[in-house]
Amino acid sequence: MSAKATQRSVPCGTSDARSRLVDARAFLDVAEVSDNTDVVATNAIHAAIAAADVLCCLSLAKRSSSTNHHDAVDLLHQVDASAANALRRCLDLKTRAAYESRDVSARDAATTVRHAARLIDAAEKAVLAAP
Repeated sequence: MSAKATQRSVPCGTSDARSRLVDARAFLDVAEVSDNTDVVATNAIHAAIAAADVLCCLSLAKRSSSTNHHDAVDLLHQVDASAANALRRCLDLKTRAAYESRDVSARDAATTVRHAARLIDAAEKAVLAAP
């Protein structure tokens, strides 16, 4: 069985997208006020994941439920390749930011916030355009 065939997703719609957008904004709010680079990056990563869910819910009527977050990148790529690339860049720091003793650099944390903010902007536009 191919890796693509094992991806898991759950159905979702506009209401779910709006809820995930609230989550995305809240995660980004925390990221923007913290002075701990790991907290900044981890919350920005969660914001990016939630924003990706918004885009997928609105465009595909499903979001990833896989334990492998990179499956969400593949799903988001069906919606927007640029957004998928931003999500991938965020996820590349997830293990270091959330689980390792080595801190994320201030530069990497700030870059992750920018990628998350870009995804949230796209998610907000998509929600505004949704019926």
